[in-house]
Amino acid sequence: MEESREILLKVWTSAVHIIISFLNEMQRQLDAHDFGSFDKIKEEYFLAIAKVNVMKLLDSANSISFQVDPPTDQSCKNSYGAAKRNLSKMVDVVMVYQALDHGLPTILSLLSGKTKELVVAEGEELIKRLSDVFAKLSDELNNTVRSQSLFITDTGVHRFTKHVMDHIRLLVQHKRTIHPMLEGGLESFGELVTRLIWSLEFMLNVNSRSLQLQGQEQIFLLNNVHFMLEEAEKNIELVLILRESWFLRCQDQIDQFIAGYVDVSWTPVMSSLERKTRFSVILWPHQLLCKFTSAFEVTCSAHKHWKVADPLMRHKLREAISHKVLPSLYRMHVECDSEKMNKSARYSIEQIESQLLELFEG
Repeated sequence: MEESREILLKVWTSAVHIIISFLNEMQRQLDAHDFGSFDKIKEEYFLAIAKVNVMKLLDSANSISFQVDPPTDQSCKNSYGAAKRNLSKMVDVVMVYQALDHGLPTILSLLSGKTKELVVAEGEELIKRLSDVFAKLSDELNNTVRSQSLFITDTGVHRFTKHVMDHIRLLVQHKRTIHPMLEGGLESFGELVTRLIWSLEFMLNVNSRSLQLQGQEQIFLLNNVHFMLEEAEKNIELVLILRESWFLRCQDQIDQFIAGYVDVSWTPVMSSLERKTRFSVILWPHQLLCKFTSAFEVTCSAHKHWKVADPLMRHKLREAISHKVLPSLYRMHVECDSEKMNKSARYSIEQIESQLLELFEG
């Protein structure tokens, strides 16, 4: 029991199959041969050996499933590592339950009398405990995800988002095993998954507020929510659980993130083209364009390295920026003399468009 839980689980799962094969073969050989006077006690002999092996198997399952983790420092309670351990323990419980659900009926079919009654009682108690532990871990995980404090190094999809979505996909993969572990079955399973998705959304929203630069919050949320949406769409079971309303809400959120990003990041840039004086417009184009060029360069330089991995999302963002920036520049060309405009502007409209196409490459 000094080994890691992962290794113990693999060994224990293998032991289930080995013991079933061993008992099947032992019973076959006992039934196939005439042992004379020993025939009178061979069933008791078989049951005694079976009892020892099966009870050890169930005791080991108890030790693995309810193994206590070493104490965690209170300051690290909401760390990524703590959440990962919680996710791992849930998977372990599912694996043990699945192996018992598969192997216990076969083992019981080989037993009889008091031995069978004992194994049934122990097996049912273990299964109940596993169900209780799974429900407790689900609640703990939900709280851990909601209170998670992220270390955000860029605007891309966070590793914690990926890990939680991987875990949700694994839960859905084993839903037939998990249903019996939950009171309410299928409906409770749907609530479990939905609640975890909501907690992930809430946590991402809270953590995004720590980003300092204008527009970073919206790009971070855009990347992470879009990733969640794509991952959910790949799994038909998850689509049925989350329902159309969740997918439509995510699409609306993505549109809002794009609009919000353009507003907070590019409205200040475009404000440099506003005429805030009563003096003649002829005096202003050069100064306005210098201000615009400076603001444009600063914003492009910063946002060029913000990563948006999905090509469609990159296209939508660039298109939204173009709709914000280009009409005002075209209007300046119309209102001002082209030759003077070209002398004042560091970039042509074509160069501006080219610069925008380099944004969000990471």
